[in-house]
Amino acid sequence: MIPSSLPELFINQAYKNANKIAFEYRLRRNEPYRTISWERLHTLVFSAAYGLIELGLGRGDKIAIISDTRYEWAVCDLASMCAGAIVVPIYPTLPSESVAYIINNSGCEIVIVENKGQLQKIRSQWDNLPTVKYAVVIEDLGDIPEYDRKIITFNKLKDKGKLNFSSDPYLIQKSIENIEINDIATIIYTSGTTGPPKGVMLTHKNILSVLEVLPEILPLKPDDKFLSFLPLSHVFERVGGLYYTISAAIPISFCSSIDQIANSLRDSGATMMLVVPRILEKIHTKIMSQIRTLPDFRKKIFNWSISAGVDYVRLKYRAGSKVSPFLFLLLLIKYKIADMLVFKQLRKKLAPRLKCFISGGAPLSNEITEFFTVIGFNLLQGYGLTETSAPATVNTVKNNKIGTVGKPLPNVQIKIASDGEILIKGPNVFSGYYKDENATNEVMKGEWFYTGDVGVIDEDGFLTITDRKKDIIVNSSGKNIAPQNIENSIKTSHYVSNVVVIGDKRKYLSALLTLDKSQILEFAGNKEVHISNGFNDLYKNPEIIKLIDEEIKSKTAGFADYEQIRKFTILPNDFTVENGEITPTLKIKRKYIQERYKKLIDLMYPQE
Repeated sequence: MIPSSLPELFINQAYKNANKIAFEYRLRRNEPYRTISWERLHTLVFSAAYGLIELGLGRGDKIAIISDTRYEWAVCDLASMCAGAIVVPIYPTLPSESVAYIINNSGCEIVIVENKGQLQKIRSQWDNLPTVKYAVVIEDLGDIPEYDRKIITFNKLKDKGKLNFSSDPYLIQKSIENIEINDIATIIYTSGTTGPPKGVMLTHKNILSVLEVLPEILPLKPDDKFLSFLPLSHVFERVGGLYYTISAAIPISFCSSIDQIANSLRDSGATMMLVVPRILEKIHTKIMSQIRTLPDFRKKIFNWSISAGVDYVRLKYRAGSKVSPFLFLLLLIKYKIADMLVFKQLRKKLAPRLKCFISGGAPLSNEITEFFTVIGFNLLQGYGLTETSAPATVNTVKNNKIGTVGKPLPNVQIKIASDGEILIKGPNVFSGYYKDENATNEVMKGEWFYTGDVGVIDEDGFLTITDRKKDIIVNSSGKNIAPQNIENSIKTSHYVSNVVVIGDKRKYLSALLTLDKSQILEFAGNKEVHISNGFNDLYKNPEIIKLIDEEIKSKTAGFADYEQIRKFTILPNDFTVENGEITPTLKIKRKYIQERYKKLIDLMYPQE
């Protein structure tokens, strides 16, 4: 029987799997994992739900969660929905002003925060948050001053819940039974690359429609385990990770910080992980950096193995590849030798049980995709938006084309408009933007959602994303240029952290770049580049500028003449969320960057 709400899905699994492990987590690096059974998780969720109702949270009320990924985030999310509330996740990296905007726009009455730092964002603006009645803090703060009666710790919330439970043991069960499938489950605010964030309203039906078909395309087995690292405030991790693994009743291992990913991949025994391209790029850079320190003989073996692997992978997975059976067998034998010599040991060191990475959130370069496929991991690209409840298309282990984002989910339809825009229809498509009918009408035409992305569907039904519609550069000669393709290629350089291609209505393309600090410092040390003021001097050093120029030319050699970068400027610092240059999901705020660095950009076009 298909559940009619996410809380019903949760309690069904909790009852059926009471003694099995639901969650595991570490408080510190390298310590043993602590486990939470489904029975214990059920108790935690219900205690928190009773506590929230005791604070006045009711059906249809809004509650915000501001926290890094941790098991308590999931507990609070499930507890809030069990109480009948609508969850409003907020990225923990957002500044106070952005947090206040989302809370006020949504009308949240309770805010759950992770720690003192997140609490301060609320305490500093109590007078500007008229709807907020309480702030619940996950980490224990000790004694809270008497004048802070609006603040309660998570432990005390659960204690309140236990008292509330004794007065009405069936209150939460009745609350869950009253939830209807078309009720709003969550309002997720978009990253806002082109303006203020908009609240995407997703119903229980929207999300359940995704969970219903995922087993057909990404089946999970009882011995699988999911590693959760991406922000749970992002629809990708929350739906494709947390909710899907709950629906499959497999354990979730929580990784709370980026510096623990390597240990968690190795130690947790995880078989699946959702990633954004930036994580894979960093892992790739670290591996290649370590390879450069090996003796020449071992480097030659590694390079031969990669070459043999790329030849094999391109024939097996790349779109349109055809080859004679004999040649394919020959390449397969070479690949098996390479796997025995290099890749098997590399997988054991990196993630011994991992079966697949699923990448989404932004375009991934073919070079990175090929690398992880070559070393023996299934790297599956998918595509979706907050408005489509995460995945709309995805590659599968059995049907994977490198360079594409896969085929539509079984209950999703996709078509390409006359101008190349991707349109999506299905039960996963959102019910509208919160309190913004005009914005909703701009993207919803009948049952079709106009994504703003541009792409093509090949003869086999695989979708390829070419760019964002608003990001397409039209140069002064009228040529249409997709900047993301060029940027992704340049970012495969170990020395480049971020890049923004400029050139709309200009004679040629230019770029703003930021550097990978550790790789540049390593290069400077190996080349004995004089450093008087550390990294602060390196970004304008002639040797570094020459290096980056060579990297750009190498990485863009395959592009057309009008797609070449003629000039570039290296910035002293990387783009940050705090400075408003990137979104919490690490997407470039192109328009803002071009406005902020207008003077530097104009210097690259002296004749205009």
